[in-house]
Amino acid sequence: MILNRANLVSALVTAFVGAIFLLLAFETWALFTGSKTITDYFRGAVHDVPGLVLVIAIVVGIVLGHFLWGPATGLLAPAPRKLRELMSRRAAD
Repeated sequence: MILNRANLVSALVTAFVGAIFLLLAFETWALFTGSKTITDYFRGAVHDVPGLVLVIAIVVGIVLGHFLWGPATGLLAPAPRKLRELMSRRAAD
């Protein structure tokens, strides 16, 4: 197997989807057996270290937003503009 960027991204996405699957399987098992669910673990963490949980939530939100919405491309994307054009428009307003 040749290790390049495309293969690495594919492996990371596969690992991420696998981890999500395992978390969902654990949550399902916990709900059916009456065990402690993932939500209960998060509640404990929020009460112990609320600042760290806030930082993690912000970072996860930024990363998900970056990868889900990404740069605007395609037919409906705005045309690229030069910095001078943007600055002159700003000065005129």
